[in-house]
Amino acid sequence: MNASCYPFNLDGPLCPLLNNKELLAEFYSEESLRHGIKNFCKKANWPGKPATSFAIDPAKLQELLLSLFNSPAGRKTLQASRATYLDNAIWQWLTVTNPKLAERVSLVCDDVKGRLFLKPEALVKLLQKEAAEVGLAYVVLAFAMLQPDDRQRLGEVFLAKFPDYAAKFGVV
Repeated sequence: MNASCYPFNLDGPLCPLLNNKELLAEFYSEESLRHGIKNFCKKANWPGKPATSFAIDPAKLQELLLSLFNSPAGRKTLQASRATYLDNAIWQWLTVTNPKLAERVSLVCDDVKGRLFLKPEALVKLLQKEAAEVGLAYVVLAFAMLQPDDRQRLGEVFLAKFPDYAAKFGVV
């Protein structure tokens, strides 16, 4: 898969489907997630980070999230911190906004010490029963972030079923 964007290319900008400040803020809308990511954004530095004051209003947080997730160095810093990474924020958002899809996905995942992992073979089976919906695309992107060894294959499996998402995933 020839992808220019994250999560399929670790050094690339965020893929077009996720590259939306309102969407990123929605993933972090739960109070504890928003609080954690705001604290991270106040304290951490990454290349291209917008100037910030001590008080971060919702519009500024959106701007910071967009900058953070478009920066490979910013993403690495966040992953090394205690703040919730984007893959987990997407999963938590999905369990609230589409619990039925979250349940169907969780049923095909491997549970390893309380963490869910999606294998490409399980994704093939899941996609046989699913229609194209943006929530499912977010799930695939989240698992691609979580599982570096499977990221390319997860994207390929999803795009084989839903090729209209190629540009949204940053695949050329």
